[in-house]
Amino acid sequence: MVRTDKTTYPISGNSAGGIGAAEAIREVDKAGAITIISDEPYPIYSRPLISEYLAHRYPLERMLFHAPDFYEQSNI
Repeated sequence: MVRTDKTTYPISGNSAGGIGAAEAIREVDKAGAITIISDEPYPIYSRPLISEYLAHRYPLERMLFHAPDFYEQSNI
């Protein structure tokens, strides 16, 4: 019998660690269900650059680690 169940990967947090885990999983499992659990409503961004953004030295786009459609394109 061939097993057709997808593996489910819950990831806690939308930080660099959580995104790194999702990327690593996606490299070896293209079909598994990845769910990132987070209160953060924004795509992953560089938290150390928040002060630069607030001082108007960095635009929001430079703070993002991935394009806004990263989650959709990675099936997360």
